[in-house]
Amino acid sequence: MRFRAIVIAATGLLLGITGMALLQKTPSRNPASTHKAKWIPQESAKHLAALKVELSTEKAIPESSDAEVTLIGKITLQQNAQSEVTYSWTLPEGVEVLEGDLSDSFPNVTAGKTIEVKLIVSGFSKEKQSLIALQSSVIASGVQLGGSAVITSRPEDTWEAVAPQMQQAAEENLGVEAFHGRRK
Repeated sequence: MRFRAIVIAATGLLLGITGMALLQKTPSRNPASTHKAKWIPQESAKHLAALKVELSTEKAIPESSDAEVTLIGKITLQQNAQSEVTYSWTLPEGVEVLEGDLSDSFPNVTAGKTIEVKLIVSGFSKEKQSLIALQSSVIASGVQLGGSAVITSRPEDTWEAVAPQMQQAAEENLGVEAFHGRRK
């Protein structure tokens, strides 16, 4: 009986020491790899999507809102579908369509095929921050699936552009170790 109590106590002590050792070796709770290299957002699981939607402009976004902008959307069907591929544009207030359709559909699109849609607008410029989105959907395996893409008039003002500079400034002001909260 006394031997059993000693074994239980020794086992508890051993587990406690092991747990403490593991906790001390655990690095900071930062997302994986953010403490060594700049973090760059990655498309997460986009390769599994039924549709891949990309959006770009033909030329650089103009400085003035009275200039025309040609938006080019590319919609790629990545798996077989039981319906037509539909799309629609979402425009901010003040942006006017000069040429193209705000929504449409394409029947009989096969997997691997890319559809290109164009929209010419005015009122989309660097004068103020605004977003244009292209959404697309399809029914695949009995479920409606979709994809989308967004373009901004001032990409330099987006979080993705500003965050690395903010991180660098914080590291310079606080020191890399203090910024990442590392304990030695």
